[in-house]
Amino acid sequence: MYLQVSHHLGHWLKSEKAQAGTALPSERDLALHLGVSRVTVRQALKLLSAQGLLERRRGSGTFILPRRIEHPLGTLRSFSDDMRARGLTPGARVLEFVLAQATPQEAMTLNLGVSSRVYRVRRLRTADGAPLAVESSVLPQERIGELSAEALSDRSLYALLSSRRLTPVRALRHLRAVNADKDQAGLLNVRPGAALLMTERVSWSASGLPIEMGSAHYRGDRYDFLMELFQSDTA
Repeated sequence: MYLQVSHHLGHWLKSEKAQAGTALPSERDLALHLGVSRVTVRQALKLLSAQGLLERRRGSGTFILPRRIEHPLGTLRSFSDDMRARGLTPGARVLEFVLAQATPQEAMTLNLGVSSRVYRVRRLRTADGAPLAVESSVLPQERIGELSAEALSDRSLYALLSSRRLTPVRALRHLRAVNADKDQAGLLNVRPGAALLMTERVSWSASGLPIEMGSAHYRGDRYDFLMELFQSDTA
């Protein structure tokens, strides 16, 4: 019975009707409304809390958490476009911006000469003002041209690249789980050691040249990466 209740409540929590930060009715009121026991309601709420849909605060009640964001792994789309598609307002705050000589690893990955220079950019990405990710990018100056920190404030990096006829058409991305360090925790408003999803990527333009390498750390309590699989043909 508690699984049926959790499925019913979960469907509502994932809808537009559920407002993040709102408190749910008491267990007693929910039990009366749903026609089940308080024990059943308590088990259902516990399950929904484990799924990241609710937060149970001792002495205060049960509150609706912001909806998790699902990002298909097979889609090459900017953070800004992804947020707008969900009805959210994307934001970007530049944390670091430097122009320096490429490291051997950067030069090899971006197919650059040993004396080439790169922009290193670190930004905090937000949705409706809430911090979701810390992104770091390395961009080859000889392909990007002149760049400033202001040009990347509250703007999609992919949109900027496209405006310079460097639209990313292919990317390789690695995904793994990590724990937030003190700096990341402060930026993302999570506790140190909280679960984060880290991606490392390289993007190529239509000409076949790599135009960006970087990484991103996403809040594990807000972000899901979705992968669709198909059975391969067998002989």
